[in-house]
Amino acid sequence: MANFRADHYLIAEFEKVTDTKETGEKVLGALKELPELKDLAITSKRMEGKFWTEILGRIDVPAGSKAFWAMIKKGLTEREPYHLFIRFDMNAEGETIEDARSIVKAWIEENVVPKIEAKTNLKTVKVLQPDEVFKPTLD
Repeated sequence: MANFRADHYLIAEFEKVTDTKETGEKVLGALKELPELKDLAITSKRMEGKFWTEILGRIDVPAGSKAFWAMIKKGLTEREPYHLFIRFDMNAEGETIEDARSIVKAWIEENVVPKIEAKTNLKTVKVLQPDEVFKPTLD
């Protein structure tokens, strides 16, 4: 079998986010339960009057990986219709790239989502491939 780059994104909306740091700590606690996620660290960010929390780390899987990055924010917009955004930079083995992508998506849905659901107040959650994430039209 071949190794393929099979990055995915998890986007989620919470029932309510009053404090991104507090929500971020809950997400961090959930993610720390996954043995594949290593060197997780949380930090608060601020720019142009906006505040958010980030979680950084790496994914340790046999097929190889690059990095793990998550952002928790308060507001929802048309362009960013989520409170939680997680990028999984990872590789997977498969006969085809579609097989590799389905393996990564299933891993996220079966392992990551339940951990986050157990520790937070999720309203919606989606696991997407890069081409399924919102891309603005350029005029």
